[in-house]
Amino acid sequence: MSPLALAECDSDFSVDRVSRGVHRIILRSNAHITEDECVRASAELLKLTGGKPGSVLLQITGVGSVSRAAISLCSGGTPLTAFAILGRTAVDRVIAHSLIRLAPPECPVTYFTDEEEAVIWLRMW
Repeated sequence: MSPLALAECDSDFSVDRVSRGVHRIILRSNAHITEDECVRASAELLKLTGGKPGSVLLQITGVGSVSRAAISLCSGGTPLTAFAILGRTAVDRVIAHSLIRLAPPECPVTYFTDEEEAVIWLRMW
């Protein structure tokens, strides 16, 4: 789903496949992500991956907020080989730091401001 299509639907997120083994979760601009959204996004990701470990690009550009409970829940919800967080603003960077701190220690996590660089990095895992 494109960011434009996301803006036109009721969901605060979309989940799609970027390439084999790399998936993307886009958080809607100005959305306030709670545990419920995280549970639904994790379920969609698991359905897409068939439960197999893979890499995820989380696009948080312009998101309003991500609750602490959602961050805790999402950090252990799906089997990940690598996790890239894509943002552009200072607020995005603060939210990304919260996600990075709570990521499982065996999962490499990095913040990016360029999507192409993030996808290249994810394909290494």
